[in-house]
Amino acid sequence: MKNTRVLFSALAVIMLFTACNQKAKRAKEYHDNLLHSVQVVIDSSLEYGDAIQSHDKDRALRAQQQYSSLVDKTIEKINTTGNFDDDTLLKHYSLELLGFYRTSLDKDFTPFLNGLKSNELSEQESMIADSLYSKLTMTENNYWERFDWAEKKFSKQYELSKLEK
Repeated sequence: MKNTRVLFSALAVIMLFTACNQKAKRAKEYHDNLLHSVQVVIDSSLEYGDAIQSHDKDRALRAQQQYSSLVDKTIEKINTTGNFDDDTLLKHYSLELLGFYRTSLDKDFTPFLNGLKSNELSEQESMIADSLYSKLTMTENNYWERFDWAEKKFSKQYELSKLEK
């Protein structure tokens, strides 16, 4: 009888450990998926900025279309991925950052680019393009910091660092 209780206790501990480990593995997969998706958008903002600051309307419009499509696809992917169980933290801040990019494209860059008359930007139009991109980069830092905070909090909460050993 005593051996049976010890055996059941040991099995319960093993099952609990396995369940916790499975949740951590799912959390890591979720985390890595969202982080990778958002990181592609962040990294691509530099290429987008190069095109905007090239002062070439055609190049800027192509970059606008590609970047806009990337942002939309990533928003859709994050929404499709959903929450991690009942945890919305990482999803929320991913969408907040992506929403910032979407809003900047729609409110600042699309009207500006669509209003250009020739392929070569005038000196004033070049200054506006540079100013718009400067505004984007200065503002995005706040969103990056918030996303980074959420990513670190999620990692700590689910002890993802233990899985990397």
